Amino acid sequence: MGQFSAYHGDRPDGMGELLDSGVDVLTGDYLAELTMLVLRKNQLRGGQGYAAAFVEQLERYLPRIAEGGVKVVTNAGGLDPEGCATAVREACARAGVDLGVAAVTGDDLREDLGALLGADATLRNVDTGDDLVLADHEILTANAYLGAWPIVAALQAGADIVVCPRMTDASLIVGPAAWRFGWARDDWDRLAGGVVAGHLIECCGQVTGGNFALFDEYPDLGLPGMPIAVIAEDGGCVVTKAAGTGGVVDTNTVTAQLLYEVGGREYLNPDVTVDLASIHIADAGTDRVAVFGTRGRAPNELTKLSLTYEGGYRNSITVGLTGRHVAEKLAWLQRAVERAVGAPEEFDAFRWTVVGPVAEVGGDQSQASAWVVITARDADRAKVGRKGFADRIVQLGTNNVPGFYLTTPPQKERLYGVQWPCLVEKKHIQPRVVVDGEVLEVAWEGWEPGTPPEPVAVSLPAVPTGATVEVPLGELVGTRSGDKGGVANLGVWARTPEVHAWLRSELTAERLAELVPEADGLRIVRHELPNLAALNFLLIGYLEEGVSSCTRIDPQAKGLGEYLASKVVEVPAALVPSRA
Repeated sequence: MGQFSAYHGDRPDGMGELLDSGVDVLTGDYLAELTMLVLRKNQLRGGQGYAAAFVEQLERYLPRIAEGGVKVVTNAGGLDPEGCATAVREACARAGVDLGVAAVTGDDLREDLGALLGADATLRNVDTGDDLVLADHEILTANAYLGAWPIVAALQAGADIVVCPRMTDASLIVGPAAWRFGWARDDWDRLAGGVVAGHLIECCGQVTGGNFALFDEYPDLGLPGMPIAVIAEDGGCVVTKAAGTGGVVDTNTVTAQLLYEVGGREYLNPDVTVDLASIHIADAGTDRVAVFGTRGRAPNELTKLSLTYEGGYRNSITVGLTGRHVAEKLAWLQRAVERAVGAPEEFDAFRWTVVGPVAEVGGDQSQASAWVVITARDADRAKVGRKGFADRIVQLGTNNVPGFYLTTPPQKERLYGVQWPCLVEKKHIQPRVVVDGEVLEVAWEGWEPGTPPEPVAVSLPAVPTGATVEVPLGELVGTRSGDKGGVANLGVWARTPEVHAWLRSELTAERLAELVPEADGLRIVRHELPNLAALNFLLIGYLEEGVSSCTRIDPQAKGLGEYLASKVVEVPAALVPSRA
């Protein structure tokens, strides 16, 4: 099967690439955590609650899908899967094809939370441990993560296209595999293998050479092709890509994606708990990597519930500084802005970010320029509104530093949502499948959680001694980073046992905080994945209250791995052949 979309806004030609390669199942992911909030805001403005772009993309390929008997599974349904399914049926009618379309529902708990959990209910943030009192907030979205079995039920009922709401991303792949091979609900290792296959291809180009830290070691990767997972009955798979496309698939691209937006050794899914330390990968030919040996155990009675609620308002403006005396200009600008809008401590959050310059003298104008991004958020709309914030900074134009300019016109404030990841008992969730006018209820199975895996014995060579050299960390390791709510995920992997031994002893949570001073004072959790020669770090609170609220210039921590890789570290010279 092949993944044609990684997010709402991904390129629209992925389906064609995969159909040209002969896949039998097309899967598409449209729902980043922020996307649910975006869709809710669209609904409040009278718009659609689903990813309408999916319907447009699909309609173009419907004749080929029907002719080839290809199944399509997507979470483009968002907050309105039945509305999306209706739009798909209308597209089928226009295209003159007869395809069964199913909608999965049951994830949306927004209107039922009080009744299900009680008027005084609290929900604990799984990252911070803080409690949210439901009655104190206007909940914008509340979506439980469903598993694969509603998709299986839809396919068993004859659906050709399955439109889902909030599922775990990997479930879009696990569902068709479980249907095709007749996996049982307690086939833990097979299901775990399916989850890993799903995780590997869910972000499309990220496993085929996109967002890849080691890209400079390869010829031009061009436009990375859409990924394909050839899944076997035992749950193992071979990851490859659409024929004749750019990019690359090898053990490094697969390792990078395995580390993306995961936590510790056990990867929790509502259908199975996956032991990431059990995964084995091996080259299986050009642009082919075999993934095998994955172990799983029974899940618990909980699943993730992702809430967003109104947090307040935010605004941002960027001032350009040029040439000499950047520090002095910045200090004058800061004093003037504080007089105009208030001191930083008077806001819920306030951040100054200075980008550049490359050189104050001697370069061209772009090299001599610094952009100062001023961002504020507050519950009081007026404090960060255009009149109270942006316009007052504009008014400094001829009354402040020489060369003052703005990169964009002043903007209105915008509402931001706080992301609140928590857990909910599955008994409160009733997944349903709507197909051919019939409603099928899909029950959760109750399992006793299996025994946690034994610690993995790690046998590595000694860290080399002797002369040392200073090099950017990225000369030794690969990195990949991303976001989960307010947490930044940062994966680092070594490519030789010797570098792994050094990395394991050197890159502690404390050392990471030294290398990334922006994380100083935050709780940093380090996890080891010795089978991947990797470490995975969780920086709790690095992204504040989630991407919508974050005042950093990289609010999804996509560049955090590259930032770490740029840090100069002292290493044994023997680890750097070019310097030894």
